[in-house]
Amino acid sequence: MSALNCYLMIPFMAVFGVHSWVIRLPQLITSCFSLYVIYKLFLKLFDEKAATLGLFYFSVCPYHIMMSRWGIDCNLAPAFLLFGFYFFLLAADNSRYYVWSALFYGLSLYTYATIWLIVPLMILLPLLYMIFTKRFKWSVYVPASAVILAVFAVPLLLFILVNKGYMNEIVLPFLSVPKMVVMRDSEVTFQYFTWYLRQLLVMIFTQNDGLYWNTPAVGGLYYKGFLVFAVIGSVYCLFRALQSIRKKSYDAFVMLLFPLICAVFLGCLIQVNVNKINAIHIPIVTFIITGMYLSCNYIGKHFKYITHSLVSAMLILFILFESWYFTDFKDRIGEMWCEGLEDAVDYAVSETGDGQKIYVDTTLYYPKILLYSKLPVDEYRETVVYTNYPSICLWVESCGPFVFMSDGETGEKGNICIIPESQIEEYQQAGFDITRFGHSAIAQ
Repeated sequence: MSALNCYLMIPFMAVFGVHSWVIRLPQLITSCFSLYVIYKLFLKLFDEKAATLGLFYFSVCPYHIMMSRWGIDCNLAPAFLLFGFYFFLLAADNSRYYVWSALFYGLSLYTYATIWLIVPLMILLPLLYMIFTKRFKWSVYVPASAVILAVFAVPLLLFILVNKGYMNEIVLPFLSVPKMVVMRDSEVTFQYFTWYLRQLLVMIFTQNDGLYWNTPAVGGLYYKGFLVFAVIGSVYCLFRALQSIRKKSYDAFVMLLFPLICAVFLGCLIQVNVNKINAIHIPIVTFIITGMYLSCNYIGKHFKYITHSLVSAMLILFILFESWYFTDFKDRIGEMWCEGLEDAVDYAVSETGDGQKIYVDTTLYYPKILLYSKLPVDEYRETVVYTNYPSICLWVESCGPFVFMSDGETGEKGNICIIPESQIEEYQQAGFDITRFGHSAIAQ
């Protein structure tokens, strides 16, 4: 699991208790900090106008809005990669920022396992470039940063060694490295390099990965047509990179290329969707902002209202996106994720006596039931029965008072059954009494 998200939830749960909105808070807060860092990044690269334009675009960008409101663990990665990159950029002028960069790159390792492959590259490539252009300066902050990175990386290296069979499981009072049931390293492969690259390019240019909950039906990930600005921005940075290499002189715009290069490389090793390749979205956003600013400056020589027109267009697109997001999307996603399940679980638990079982449709994934029922961890561990142990994705047959019905199985009349909306008609025909909770229900 991507552990950092769990760690960041702990203080909020301690204060507010266990709720869906509490789970989403770490993502929301880091996304808000991302807005500030984008502003500061473009203030450094260009000027106040670019920073304000970039901040506005990132604030209304569909991808960032959807990401910031979803408590999925892996989507912390873009923010922490952005923070690490920003401080690395500052370190070109003041080496004390290497420490902050190392801190955030180190933390990013605990946001999503797939980026383990590219975080070293994200540090190494700009470092080699700075050495090549004689911008890198040795100071006491360099070894200090290396130590910070090592502190974060060593537990993960131990995890790999244990789970690849090179070491025994480590169990200590202050640190444990468990032997997992299955190691998910098979998801990363060079075997389909060109096929995965094609998938990545199709996803980026169509701004759609085929998953309804990932890709806005209105506006696309970055607003349709705005990839033109990304092309302009990337070509501009490539041109400056060629000049920089020829003259052996440092150029901050060249640094923008490295996160994109690393993300594309990762996209060639995994079967991508919007979440799995989340490392690529903020680099694309930075090129869009760069391209927008350059276009506004160039066209502004002949049409002084170009910036106002562009901002107005973004506002219109934003209103259209929000109109869809809080209506059609809300209704459809509520149905897909069984909105009302928390209330249904609360009702089922309150109506169940000691020793009674609660039957749950298999489509209502067991982690949700554990969350909403607040089943104690010890009770879960003592009572859990798996249907497919060992497996890369374990499925629960029963735990505590809950029994998960297999595909096609229905509960018996008189028992409390938690079911999705799609099963209501079937249970009604069988004579069950139905109590609805949004897109979920209780059948008795």
